[in-house]
Amino acid sequence: MKSLRLAVLALAVSLSACKSMPGSESDINAVLAASGLESQLAWLRQPLQEDRTSGPLALIPDDWIRVVNATVAETVKPGDIRGALYDEMKKSLSGSELAQVRRFYESDVGRKVVAVEGGRLQGRTGSAALNDATLDALASATGLGKAVSLLAENALGDAVDIALKTGCLGEQPGYAKLLGGVMKKAQLLALRNAVNDSIRERYASLSSQEQSMYLDFARSGAGQKFFSTRTTVLNDFAQKAGNMLGAQLTPRINEVCKSSA
Repeated sequence: MKSLRLAVLALAVSLSACKSMPGSESDINAVLAASGLESQLAWLRQPLQEDRTSGPLALIPDDWIRVVNATVAETVKPGDIRGALYDEMKKSLSGSELAQVRRFYESDVGRKVVAVEGGRLQGRTGSAALNDATLDALASATGLGKAVSLLAENALGDAVDIALKTGCLGEQPGYAKLLGGVMKKAQLLALRNAVNDSIRERYASLSSQEQSMYLDFARSGAGQKFFSTRTTVLNDFAQKAGNMLGAQLTPRINEVCKSSA
């Protein structure tokens, strides 16, 4: 009996050790590839959209949007982000947890989620997909778009501040005052709402069952660790990139202003 108890204890210790063992390089790379990282990096490098037809964002000159996006694309380094994500996932997720994340993303629902988050699949699937509470819960649990919104707001705010500081809008004092005051705040809020709406619309492409399955995964132990790690790394790089934009944007915004004067 004693030997049996020892055998059971040894098995339990062994299983526990297996669950806490770090993941292999192939496990981590497989998760990074399967989870749609590349499409999120592409979105992060082009945070401002040009299809602004109405509202405060419609007042932003198209040339500004193109210059800001080009500057952001040069500042955001995908290779550095991949490397940081790899390191953090290696520290934060065990081999067992990585396996759970990989299984989800390589499932039929997981592959559809990646297509939806990457903007390759759009359109509501029916009345069941209009559950706003579920859509908001998904956006909150996965952290999708937070880094994009953060970087877009920093970039747009810098562009407006640079234009005002250098007198780019000096011949349009009314417009300059509008951009620098209430309108700037309204633009940043509209920008944040536009990103959030885009995310919710993407998730609305999932059926009610698919949304529930994704939310269950996002709230699981492995899912929470994965999304927390990914969101933290992406937000960190977005903040760093945002802090570096001012010096690069100044001559470019000035050049746009001169050419349109």
